[in-house]
Amino acid sequence: MNSKSRVTLASGSSIRAAILSGAEVPFDVVKPDVDEDEIKHQAKSDGIDLEKTAMLLAEAKCMAVATTTPGIVIGSDQIMEFEGRAYDKPKTMAEAKDRLLETQGAAHTLINAIAVARDGEIIWRNLDRPTLHMRSLSEEEIDQYLEEAGPEILYSVGAYQIEKLGSRLFDRIDGDHYAVLGLSLFPLLALLRRENILAY
Repeated sequence: MNSKSRVTLASGSSIRAAILSGAEVPFDVVKPDVDEDEIKHQAKSDGIDLEKTAMLLAEAKCMAVATTTPGIVIGSDQIMEFEGRAYDKPKTMAEAKDRLLETQGAAHTLINAIAVARDGEIIWRNLDRPTLHMRSLSEEEIDQYLEEAGPEILYSVGAYQIEKLGSRLFDRIDGDHYAVLGLSLFPLLALLRRENILAY
């Protein structure tokens, strides 16, 4: 692969890498060195809304790698919004339980932002907002789910992995399934075709 057709995923996310691999997109992975908490804190202080904050994070991840990496670099971020508030990944299983107790029986949104750079300059942005409708769940059901799913769910901002056991927690999803997982695949594939990275 020459430098012009090189694709780099600026992310340490295994699910984002799995999405690209599943579509058989050739790519490398470079984990970006970005202080996400600082960006979120500054955005909140500046009164920046959650969609713009998600895009700022995606851009920061993208450019942290793109400044030293030729070709196409993909940065992405996801923010959970519930009743107008943003949520970070739960740090403990107790916090995960509280998250599920709070959101059960209601809908929440996952804001998925993607920024793509070519040779150090951002050329494309995409924003998706799938809505997830969670079933009404008893505390006993949530406890059983957490026991069976295990601490792996702490990698998910909503305390679930929709591609695994977490699918049982929902009635339906409105929007792009891949955006729920963390990377809006179809618009990204369209871009890679336009950039002559993919033949079809």
